[in-house]
Amino acid sequence: MSTSAPPLPLQNHGGAHASTPSRRERDETYWGIIVALSDRWRVIIDEQGDQFILQKHYAESLHGGVWRGQSYSTTRDGLIKACVGRDCLSDASQELLLDTLPVTAREYAAQIGLPR
Repeated sequence: MSTSAPPLPLQNHGGAHASTPSRRERDETYWGIIVALSDRWRVIIDEQGDQFILQKHYAESLHGGVWRGQSYSTTRDGLIKACVGRDCLSDASQELLLDTLPVTAREYAAQIGLPR
């Protein structure tokens, strides 16, 4: 297990947004983004702090796209397994980053101060 700190929400988000963070998981500006793995894949924490969600971006209209959950896991190992299974990790550093997450999503939620 790595001793470096896990990423905080939006810390590793792929780009700055002028708008207010959203509470809807499907939105580009969702507040709980943990890491953007690519333009099409990202990992978020759900609103309740119970699970890590691997999401894929879908262009569903002329006005933009939405993020849809592809895998839901309560553990870091389950999340990494889902990412590997979907070939979402483009290099070893991304797996190392995910490896810095706490063992469970609830532990991660507690670290970032998500109220229970």
